[in-house]
Amino acid sequence: MLTRAELNDVASLFSEGIEPDPPPPPAARRRRRLEILRESVPAGVRRFVIVLANLLRGRQASLPTTLDLMVRDRFMRSAALPDPRRALPGASGLVGLAPDLSPATMIEAYGRGLAPSASLGPIAWHSPPARLVAEPSALARSPFLGAANQARLSITFDRDVDSILAASANRSDGASLCPERLAAAFADLFDAGYGHTFEARDAAGRLVGGGYGVAVGRVFMLERVFARRPEAAKAGLARLAQCLRDWDFAWVECGPGAAALCGEAFTPMSRDDYLAALADYTRGDRVGRWPSDGRRPAAKLRLASAA
Repeated sequence: MLTRAELNDVASLFSEGIEPDPPPPPAARRRRRLEILRESVPAGVRRFVIVLANLLRGRQASLPTTLDLMVRDRFMRSAALPDPRRALPGASGLVGLAPDLSPATMIEAYGRGLAPSASLGPIAWHSPPARLVAEPSALARSPFLGAANQARLSITFDRDVDSILAASANRSDGASLCPERLAAAFADLFDAGYGHTFEARDAAGRLVGGGYGVAVGRVFMLERVFARRPEAAKAGLARLAQCLRDWDFAWVECGPGAAALCGEAFTPMSRDDYLAALADYTRGDRVGRWPSDGRRPAAKLRLASAA
């Protein structure tokens, strides 16, 4: 398995032709990131209330079964990733706790059909029984996104991951549960060259929408989105779909944290069908920042952990 340092080295090697803004000193960057991503007490309380409400409404597997799995995982502390096919019944598809959120482990997990989530409180691996997927070409033509193409917004990629993570995790509808530790893990994945953001800005340069996700092989998993203007998320997703089509991606997946704003543009697929097809699309990765002008990311790499 590649180490975090090796992942970061790879990300820098395969970003030729892309000129990112000069990074601040490491210490200043860490301070800024902690300040932006820190979960406030009200946000933490709101997240707890949402988790409790979901449990009481029966949106997850039965509470005793869920607690039994979590207690066993807590004491066993297995380093191996769980089998996504052994998920508990319920919409979230809880599989097991996620104690390790290093970039290498997260990339391996996504390649196996697992995704980290805090929808039950602790950060855990999930494999929902139904996945929302679309081919980039079909997504780019979706009537759901049609009007967004007329929006007068500037769409960029990979420009401000911390602000995108913070805004996505604090949507007022509560559909995007992302505690500080998970947001920081996605930021680390961005630094390693596998996490990506899109930003939608108005004519004055204000951030009015965006989202982020993870690219593994030829699949992009859209984790969360937010919109301060109704058309902002759609405009960003439309541009993202056009670029992923041109970059020869096979799938865009819409995660639960993005479904409330973008789910209508995707088609449900069963877990078994998804896992069967996923293996064919996760061989070889493009690592590094994405260009905003639509140029094709140049690099491909086969991860040792995905072999």
